[in-house]
Amino acid sequence: MIRPRPGAAFFIVACMLLAVAAAAGPLEDGAAAYEAGDYARARTLWEPLARQGDADAQFNLALLYMNGKGVEKNDRKALLLFLEAARQGHAEAQYNAGLLFYTGRGIARSTKDALLWWRRAADQGLAAAKYNLGIMYAYGEGVGVDNERAIALWREAAGDGYAEAMNALAVAYEKGWFGLPKDPARAKTWREKYRRARPGQ
Repeated sequence: MIRPRPGAAFFIVACMLLAVAAAAGPLEDGAAAYEAGDYARARTLWEPLARQGDADAQFNLALLYMNGKGVEKNDRKALLLFLEAARQGHAEAQYNAGLLFYTGRGIARSTKDALLWWRRAADQGLAAAKYNLGIMYAYGEGVGVDNERAIALWREAAGDGYAEAMNALAVAYEKGWFGLPKDPARAKTWREKYRRARPGQ
């Protein structure tokens, strides 16, 4: 069987949503400043919290460094902050740490470390991590090829409402990839679900 090339129809993306506390305080004030485009003030509010070990502040500060908002872009610093939050069980930080390891941003590329952090995020139910793990198993990146596991992970992520997983299943059924038979009817069903999940696409 000809194996599709990674990236041909499947995309890995960063978790970009800020973490915000339920109660008012510096974390929430920083989020308000961020939304208003005052990234320098957001950083000023989050830095003391991050130094005190607040995982949400570490994650938010890492996003600033990853995207160069209010600070000079610095993937290495972003990764270190993501890892601090990730070690405390912050699922989105685990996901983004995996992303930086996978892409080799801020550190040498490591599919082993990407797998480690995406597995932890997936264990917490993060659909994007399940989807990415499916890609790793489908293409045998850092792990042996396991089509059944890949499809199972995409089905889980799709069940969680993750649009890219719906697209992955549509493509797999359409092309007969990853151990699935060609099935135009199922491909169409998943394509329609994907379109409903991503209106305007």
